[in-house]
Amino acid sequence: MTISFLHRLAEQQLPIAVSRGADIDAVRVLALAGHVKATIPGPVRTLDGYTQPPATVTAITSLGQSMLRRFPRR
Repeated sequence: MTISFLHRLAEQQLPIAVSRGADIDAVRVLALAGHVKATIPGPVRTLDGYTQPPATVTAITSLGQSMLRRFPRR
């Protein structure tokens, strides 16, 4: 899932805001792996529980570019 998401990010003009929960999780994994540079704010407490503000992907790193070449989209 995260490699396919990395391919989707590579097709878009950066920076890009990501707001869907599963996509934010993918950005978090990619950032921890060093494949992207991103700003991921912490959850915000609301009266109904928590909400996650959008994450912003600012760049695909050289390691991320290498992964895109190593695992091409089918």
